[in-house]
Amino acid sequence: MDISSTTPRFVRTIDVAGAPNGLAVAEDTHRLYAGLIGGSVAVIDTDESSPKFMQMIDRVTVDSLAADLLDYSAQKQRVYVATGQSGEVVGIDTTTNQVKERLAAKVPVEQPRFNPSDGLVYAASTETDSVVQINPASGKVTNTFKVAGCHPAGLAINPNRQLALITCSGSVALINLRNGAHEVTRAVTGGDIVSYNARADRFLVASPHDKSDSAVAVFYGDGQLLGTVAASPKTHAAAWDQEHGLVYAVSAAGLVSFTPAACEPPPDWLKLVAGGSIYLMPFFAFGTFLFWYARRRAGRRSEQPARPTWHQLQEEDLAAEQERMRELEDGIFGPQLNQGMRPEP
Repeated sequence: MDISSTTPRFVRTIDVAGAPNGLAVAEDTHRLYAGLIGGSVAVIDTDESSPKFMQMIDRVTVDSLAADLLDYSAQKQRVYVATGQSGEVVGIDTTTNQVKERLAAKVPVEQPRFNPSDGLVYAASTETDSVVQINPASGKVTNTFKVAGCHPAGLAINPNRQLALITCSGSVALINLRNGAHEVTRAVTGGDIVSYNARADRFLVASPHDKSDSAVAVFYGDGQLLGTVAASPKTHAAAWDQEHGLVYAVSAAGLVSFTPAACEPPPDWLKLVAGGSIYLMPFFAFGTFLFWYARRRAGRRSEQPARPTWHQLQEEDLAAEQERMRELEDGIFGPQLNQGMRPEP
Protein backbone atom coordinates (compact mmCIF):
# COMPACT_ATOMS: atom_id res chain seq x y z
CA MET A 1 0.00 0.00 0.00
CA ASP A 2 1.26 3.46 -0.93
CA ILE A 3 0.61 5.83 2.00
CA SER A 4 2.72 8.74 0.72
CA SER A 5 -0.51 10.75 0.68
CA THR A 6 -3.44 10.77 3.07
CA THR A 7 -5.36 8.53 0.65
CA PRO A 8 -3.82 5.00 0.62
CA ARG A 9 -3.41 3.30 -2.73
CA PHE A 10 -2.97 -0.40 -3.41
CA VAL A 11 0.30 -1.08 -5.25
CA ARG A 12 1.13 -4.79 -5.26
CA THR A 13 1.44 -8.04 -3.37
CA ILE A 14 4.75 -9.72 -2.53
CA ASP A 15 5.17 -13.44 -3.01
CA VAL A 16 6.96 -14.98 -0.02
CA ALA A 17 6.15 -18.61 -0.86
CA GLY A 18 4.35 -19.21 2.40
CA ALA A 19 1.69 -17.98 4.81
CA PRO A 20 3.06 -14.95 6.73
CA ASN A 21 2.58 -14.26 10.42
CA GLY A 22 4.45 -11.33 11.95
CA LEU A 23 6.26 -8.48 10.20
CA ALA A 24 9.24 -6.32 11.15
CA VAL A 25 10.66 -3.34 9.26
CA ALA A 26 14.37 -2.45 9.34
CA GLU A 27 14.30 1.12 8.04
CA ASP A 28 18.05 1.62 8.41
CA THR A 29 18.91 -1.32 6.13
CA HIS A 30 15.83 -1.12 3.86
CA ARG A 31 14.60 -4.58 4.69
CA LEU A 32 11.23 -6.09 5.55
CA TYR A 33 11.09 -9.39 7.47
CA ALA A 34 8.11 -11.76 7.52
CA GLY A 35 7.75 -14.80 9.77
CA LEU A 36 6.29 -17.76 7.89
CA ILE A 37 4.42 -20.89 8.82
CA GLY A 38 6.96 -23.68 8.44
CA GLY A 39 9.71 -22.00 10.44
CA SER A 40 11.47 -19.58 8.09
CA VAL A 41 11.74 -15.80 7.83
CA ALA A 42 11.43 -14.07 4.44
CA VAL A 43 13.76 -11.13 3.76
CA ILE A 44 12.33 -8.50 1.39
CA ASP A 45 14.24 -5.65 -0.24
CA THR A 46 12.54 -2.26 0.36
CA ASP A 47 15.24 -0.09 -1.23
CA GLU A 48 13.52 1.88 -4.02
CA SER A 49 16.81 2.17 -5.94
CA SER A 50 17.37 -1.60 -5.91
CA PRO A 51 16.53 -3.73 -8.99
CA LYS A 52 14.91 -6.20 -6.57
CA PHE A 53 12.70 -3.62 -4.90
CA MET A 54 9.80 -5.32 -3.09
CA GLN A 55 11.06 -8.81 -3.84
CA MET A 56 12.07 -11.63 -1.48
CA ILE A 57 15.87 -11.78 -1.59
CA ASP A 58 16.58 -14.30 1.16
CA ARG A 59 14.98 -16.86 3.45
CA VAL A 60 16.28 -17.69 6.93
CA THR A 61 15.28 -20.91 8.69
CA VAL A 62 14.75 -20.45 12.42
CA ASP A 63 12.56 -23.41 13.45
CA SER A 64 11.07 -26.63 12.16
CA LEU A 65 7.48 -25.57 12.88
CA ALA A 66 6.83 -21.84 12.74
CA ALA A 67 8.26 -18.35 12.73
CA ASP A 68 5.56 -16.32 14.41
CA LEU A 69 5.68 -12.68 15.55
CA LEU A 70 8.81 -10.54 15.12
CA ASP A 71 10.53 -7.47 16.54
CA TYR A 72 13.42 -5.43 15.15
CA SER A 73 16.18 -3.67 17.10
CA ALA A 74 18.27 -1.14 15.17
CA GLN A 75 20.48 -0.83 18.26
CA LYS A 76 21.40 -4.53 18.19
CA GLN A 77 20.84 -5.02 14.42
CA ARG A 78 18.69 -7.99 15.24
CA VAL A 79 15.32 -9.37 14.23
CA TYR A 80 13.90 -11.35 17.14
CA VAL A 81 11.59 -14.19 16.09
CA ALA A 82 9.14 -16.04 18.33
CA THR A 83 8.88 -19.74 17.50
CA GLY A 84 5.58 -20.41 19.30
CA GLN A 85 5.38 -23.90 20.78
CA SER A 86 9.13 -24.47 20.36
CA GLY A 87 9.73 -22.05 23.24
CA GLU A 88 12.58 -20.04 21.73
CA VAL A 89 13.21 -16.48 20.63
CA VAL A 90 15.68 -16.55 17.74
CA GLY A 91 17.94 -13.58 16.95
CA ILE A 92 18.80 -12.92 13.27
CA ASP A 93 21.77 -10.66 12.46
CA THR A 94 20.35 -8.20 9.91
CA THR A 95 23.78 -7.44 8.43
CA THR A 96 24.27 -11.06 7.36
CA ASN A 97 20.76 -12.57 7.65
CA GLN A 98 22.21 -15.35 9.79
CA VAL A 99 20.88 -16.82 13.05
CA LYS A 100 23.08 -15.55 15.90
CA GLU A 101 21.18 -16.30 19.11
CA ARG A 102 18.70 -18.85 20.37
CA LEU A 103 17.14 -17.54 23.55
CA ALA A 104 15.54 -20.38 25.50
CA ALA A 105 12.28 -19.11 26.98
CA LYS A 106 11.35 -22.74 27.79
CA VAL A 107 7.66 -21.83 27.44
CA PRO A 108 5.53 -21.25 24.32
CA VAL A 109 6.06 -17.64 23.24
CA GLU A 110 4.00 -15.12 21.27
CA GLN A 111 5.17 -11.52 20.75
CA PRO A 112 8.88 -10.81 21.46
CA ARG A 113 10.12 -7.29 22.20
CA PHE A 114 13.63 -5.88 22.64
CA ASN A 115 13.86 -3.22 25.35
CA PRO A 116 16.60 -0.68 24.49
CA SER A 117 16.45 0.74 28.01
CA ASP A 118 17.81 -2.40 29.72
CA GLY A 119 19.08 -4.38 26.71
CA LEU A 120 16.85 -7.36 27.51
CA VAL A 121 14.32 -9.31 25.44
CA TYR A 122 10.75 -9.84 26.63
CA ALA A 123 8.21 -12.32 25.27
CA ALA A 124 4.53 -12.95 26.01
CA SER A 125 3.56 -16.50 26.93
CA THR A 126 -0.14 -17.30 26.58
CA GLU A 127 -0.04 -20.74 28.17
CA THR A 128 1.77 -19.62 31.33
CA ASP A 129 -0.05 -16.29 31.92
CA SER A 130 3.29 -14.51 31.94
CA VAL A 131 5.85 -12.30 30.25
CA VAL A 132 9.36 -13.74 30.34
CA GLN A 133 12.51 -11.61 30.50
CA ILE A 134 15.58 -13.02 28.72
CA ASN A 135 19.18 -11.83 28.75
CA PRO A 136 20.52 -12.02 25.15
CA ALA A 137 24.08 -12.30 26.45
CA SER A 138 23.40 -15.54 28.35
CA GLY A 139 20.32 -16.69 26.45
CA LYS A 140 18.58 -17.46 29.73
CA VAL A 141 15.39 -16.29 31.43
CA THR A 142 16.21 -13.74 34.15
CA ASN A 143 12.69 -12.89 35.33
CA THR A 144 9.05 -13.85 34.87
CA PHE A 145 6.12 -11.46 35.27
CA LYS A 146 2.93 -13.35 36.09
CA VAL A 147 -0.51 -11.91 35.32
CA ALA A 148 -2.99 -14.53 36.51
CA GLY A 149 -5.79 -15.35 34.08
CA CYS A 150 -4.43 -13.04 31.39
CA HIS A 151 -3.29 -15.43 28.62
CA PRO A 152 -1.20 -12.65 27.02
CA ALA A 153 -0.72 -12.42 23.26
CA GLY A 154 0.36 -8.91 22.25
CA LEU A 155 3.19 -7.01 23.95
CA ALA A 156 4.75 -3.57 23.51
CA ILE A 157 7.22 -1.64 25.66
CA ASN A 158 7.66 2.04 26.49
CA PRO A 159 11.40 2.03 27.30
CA ASN A 160 11.47 5.52 28.82
CA ARG A 161 8.89 4.62 31.44
CA GLN A 162 9.84 0.92 31.64
CA LEU A 163 6.22 -0.05 31.09
CA ALA A 164 4.90 -3.01 29.12
CA LEU A 165 1.35 -3.08 27.78
CA ILE A 166 -0.01 -6.56 27.06
CA THR A 167 -3.30 -7.79 25.63
CA CYS A 168 -5.09 -10.50 27.58
CA SER A 169 -7.98 -12.71 26.50
CA GLY A 170 -10.56 -10.30 27.92
CA SER A 171 -8.64 -7.28 29.17
CA VAL A 172 -5.44 -5.24 28.88
CA ALA A 173 -2.67 -5.25 31.48
CA LEU A 174 0.09 -2.76 32.27
CA ILE A 175 3.31 -4.10 33.81
CA ASN A 176 5.98 -2.04 35.56
CA LEU A 177 9.20 -3.71 34.40
CA ARG A 178 11.17 -2.18 37.28
CA ASN A 179 9.28 -3.89 40.09
CA GLY A 180 6.84 -6.28 38.41
CA ALA A 181 3.73 -4.47 39.64
CA HIS A 182 0.80 -4.67 37.26
CA GLU A 183 -2.75 -3.46 36.84
CA VAL A 184 -5.54 -4.75 34.62
CA THR A 185 -8.24 -2.77 32.85
CA ARG A 186 -11.35 -4.04 31.09
CA ALA A 187 -11.92 -0.74 29.28
CA VAL A 188 -10.78 -2.73 26.23
CA THR A 189 -11.89 -6.37 26.11
CA GLY A 190 -8.58 -7.95 25.21
CA GLY A 191 -6.84 -7.84 21.87
CA ASP A 192 -4.14 -9.15 19.59
CA ILE A 193 -1.15 -7.11 18.39
CA VAL A 194 0.15 -4.18 20.47
CA SER A 195 2.58 -1.55 19.21
CA TYR A 196 4.27 1.50 20.74
CA ASN A 197 5.34 4.67 18.93
CA ALA A 198 8.01 6.65 20.77
CA ARG A 199 7.54 9.86 18.79
CA ALA A 200 3.83 10.01 19.55
CA ASP A 201 4.25 8.33 22.97
CA ARG A 202 1.20 6.19 22.31
CA PHE A 203 0.29 2.50 22.44
CA LEU A 204 -1.98 0.96 19.81
CA VAL A 205 -4.08 -2.10 20.62
CA ALA A 206 -5.99 -4.05 17.98
CA SER A 207 -9.01 -5.70 19.58
CA PRO A 208 -10.80 -7.99 17.09
CA HIS A 209 -14.02 -9.64 18.27
CA ASP A 210 -17.38 -9.61 16.49
CA LYS A 211 -19.03 -6.93 14.38
CA SER A 212 -20.36 -4.95 17.33
CA ASP A 213 -17.34 -4.69 19.65
CA SER A 214 -14.17 -4.89 17.53
CA ALA A 215 -12.00 -1.82 17.97
CA VAL A 216 -8.60 -0.18 17.79
CA ALA A 217 -7.67 1.37 21.13
CA VAL A 218 -5.17 4.17 21.70
CA PHE A 219 -3.39 4.42 25.05
CA TYR A 220 -1.18 7.21 26.34
CA GLY A 221 2.46 6.40 27.01
CA ASP A 222 1.69 5.90 30.71
CA GLY A 223 -0.84 3.19 29.90
CA GLN A 224 -4.00 5.24 30.40
CA LEU A 225 -6.71 4.78 27.79
CA LEU A 226 -7.13 7.69 25.39
CA GLY A 227 -10.06 6.21 23.48
CA THR A 228 -11.22 3.65 20.93
CA VAL A 229 -12.36 3.62 17.31
CA ALA A 230 -14.73 0.97 15.95
CA ALA A 231 -13.08 -1.67 13.75
CA SER A 232 -13.91 -5.01 12.13
CA PRO A 233 -13.29 -8.62 13.25
CA LYS A 234 -10.38 -8.70 10.77
CA THR A 235 -8.47 -5.95 12.59
CA HIS A 236 -5.66 -7.86 14.29
CA ALA A 237 -3.03 -5.08 14.13
CA ALA A 238 -2.68 -1.32 13.70
CA ALA A 239 0.27 0.83 12.65
CA TRP A 240 1.37 4.47 12.81
CA ASP A 241 1.97 6.73 9.83
CA GLN A 242 4.28 9.29 11.43
CA GLU A 243 4.46 11.45 8.31
CA HIS A 244 0.74 12.23 8.28
CA GLY A 245 -0.14 11.51 11.92
CA LEU A 246 -2.54 8.71 11.02
CA VAL A 247 -3.26 5.24 12.35
CA TYR A 248 -3.87 2.46 9.82
CA ALA A 249 -5.62 -0.85 10.42
CA VAL A 250 -6.66 -3.72 8.18
CA SER A 251 -10.38 -4.43 8.09
CA ALA A 252 -12.72 -6.68 6.13
CA ALA A 253 -13.36 -3.80 3.71
CA GLY A 254 -9.67 -2.96 3.20
CA LEU A 255 -7.38 -0.44 4.87
CA VAL A 256 -8.93 2.09 7.24
CA SER A 257 -7.28 5.10 8.84
CA PHE A 258 -8.02 7.64 11.55
CA THR A 259 -6.29 10.34 13.55
CA PRO A 260 -5.68 9.64 17.26
CA ALA A 261 -7.64 12.81 18.02
CA ALA A 262 -10.75 11.04 16.69
CA CYS A 263 -10.94 8.92 19.82
CA GLU A 264 -9.82 11.59 22.27
CA PRO A 265 -12.36 12.23 25.06
CA PRO A 266 -14.02 15.67 25.39
CA PRO A 267 -12.26 18.25 27.64
CA ASP A 268 -13.06 18.29 31.36
CA TRP A 269 -14.91 21.62 31.16
CA LEU A 270 -17.27 20.22 28.54
CA LYS A 271 -17.95 17.11 30.61
CA LEU A 272 -18.61 19.39 33.62
CA VAL A 273 -21.08 21.49 31.64
CA ALA A 274 -22.77 18.39 30.25
CA GLY A 275 -23.04 16.86 33.70
CA GLY A 276 -24.28 20.07 35.31
CA SER A 277 -26.89 20.57 32.61
CA ILE A 278 -28.89 17.72 34.13
CA TYR A 279 -29.43 19.83 37.24
CA LEU A 280 -29.63 23.22 35.49
CA MET A 281 -32.24 22.16 32.95
CA PRO A 282 -35.26 22.46 35.34
CA PHE A 283 -34.18 25.99 36.34
CA PHE A 284 -33.69 26.92 32.70
CA ALA A 285 -37.15 25.60 31.82
CA PHE A 286 -38.74 27.51 34.73
CA GLY A 287 -36.96 30.73 33.74
CA THR A 288 -38.12 30.29 30.15
CA PHE A 289 -41.72 29.86 31.35
CA LEU A 290 -41.56 33.04 33.46
CA PHE A 291 -40.16 35.01 30.53
CA TRP A 292 -42.88 33.70 28.21
CA TYR A 293 -45.62 34.45 30.77
CA ALA A 294 -44.37 38.02 31.32
CA ARG A 295 -44.26 38.64 27.57
CA ARG A 296 -47.78 37.30 27.18
CA ARG A 297 -49.15 39.54 29.96
CA ALA A 298 -47.42 42.54 28.46
CA GLY A 299 -48.96 41.74 25.07
CA ARG A 300 -52.44 41.55 26.54
CA ARG A 301 -52.02 44.90 28.29
CA SER A 302 -50.89 46.52 25.05
CA GLU A 303 -54.09 45.38 23.31
CA GLN A 304 -56.37 47.07 25.93
CA PRO A 305 -57.23 50.87 25.76
CA ALA A 306 -54.99 53.08 27.83
CA ARG A 307 -56.33 53.90 31.31
CA PRO A 308 -56.52 57.57 32.48
CA THR A 309 -53.74 58.79 34.69
CA TRP A 310 -54.28 60.03 38.27
CA HIS A 311 -53.87 63.65 37.13
CA GLN A 312 -56.49 63.17 34.43
CA LEU A 313 -58.90 61.64 36.95
CA GLN A 314 -58.30 64.58 39.31
CA GLU A 315 -59.13 67.10 36.55
CA GLU A 316 -62.28 65.17 35.63
CA ASP A 317 -63.41 65.24 39.28
CA LEU A 318 -62.76 69.00 39.51
CA ALA A 319 -64.74 69.68 36.33
CA ALA A 320 -67.63 67.56 37.60
CA GLU A 321 -67.62 69.41 40.93
CA GLN A 322 -67.66 72.81 39.20
CA GLU A 323 -70.62 71.75 37.05
CA ARG A 324 -72.49 70.58 40.16
CA MET A 325 -71.89 73.96 41.89
CA ARG A 326 -73.21 75.89 38.87
CA GLU A 327 -76.36 73.80 38.85
CA LEU A 328 -76.82 74.53 42.58
CA GLU A 329 -76.37 78.29 42.08
CA ASP A 330 -78.85 78.26 39.20
CA GLY A 331 -81.36 76.54 41.47
CA ILE A 332 -81.01 79.21 44.18
CA PHE A 333 -80.42 82.44 42.30
CA GLY A 334 -81.75 81.55 38.94
CA PRO A 335 -79.77 81.26 35.79
CA GLN A 336 -77.19 84.01 35.25
CA LEU A 337 -77.81 86.44 32.38
CA ASN A 338 -75.22 87.57 29.96
CA GLN A 339 -74.61 91.29 29.50
CA GLY A 340 -77.17 92.90 27.14
CA MET A 341 -79.98 90.60 28.16
CA ARG A 342 -83.00 91.65 30.31
CA PRO A 343 -85.12 89.47 32.47
CA GLU A 344 -88.69 88.86 31.34
CA PRO A 345 -91.44 90.90 33.10
